[in-house]
Amino acid sequence: MGSVRLGRLPDTKPWRQVVAHIAGGDSAAVVAGAVSHAAVQGLERGVWDPGVSRVVFLLARTAVAARAADFVAALAEIDVRVPDAPDLFDLTVGLTAAVQDWHTAHPGRRTDLGEMAALAAAECLTALVGDRTAELFATGERVRNAVRDFATENGFKALGHDYFARFVRRFLLYHLGRELSQHVGGAGRFADHSAHAQFVADLDTHCREAAAVVHTFAGEWYNKSRSRFLGGVTERQAAGFTARCLEKLRGELHRRGTRGG
Repeated sequence: MGSVRLGRLPDTKPWRQVVAHIAGGDSAAVVAGAVSHAAVQGLERGVWDPGVSRVVFLLARTAVAARAADFVAALAEIDVRVPDAPDLFDLTVGLTAAVQDWHTAHPGRRTDLGEMAALAAAECLTALVGDRTAELFATGERVRNAVRDFATENGFKALGHDYFARFVRRFLLYHLGRELSQHVGGAGRFADHSAHAQFVADLDTHCREAAAVVHTFAGEWYNKSRSRFLGGVTERQAAGFTARCLEKLRGELHRRGTRGG
């Protein structure tokens, strides 16, 4: 995906500053803040990217579906198709396929941001449902009950926080991936690949801390949205929610980068 095509960062003043921060040994927070500043147009496009908001809509409605009398039928209403008594793999594959089907039905709307969103959602479901079932291959009611946990204010706080942390991490590494590898060994920032891996781990921690800015907001939004409509969250609501979360994240990345984490 993106990091494969980008090569080195563009030779502009903001991106040269990003390179300087990496080479100068600055923290993951400072580097992340510099990237979000240099790539601000990318995050701004994400604010109203229909592919990104579609993924959020599917996540929210998947949580709502787990409260229905027939989980499988409720998922089919949003084009997430799974077999009876789906396991976690079935659920993530069904969600990913629903995203791809939406792109097929809306040619010209596929973007790298939308691809990042879909991958982040699959990772999010795998991690959180797996944690709640205490096993990766749980099936039937155990999977449904785990997903139903997200259909509450507190549950959706956790889901929204984890999803946006994964999304923003993917966004940052989309731009940084290959550049970081240029600084391993020799006189580079990272003495070896272990040091490089530690920086990526620090970046992941930074993204999780930054995404805390949407934690409470996500739960409040979900609680309000599902109470207004019998069918649950609408696509329009999901688009507005996604836009607000990305605006909050952009501001938080900038703030944390400015103060050095």
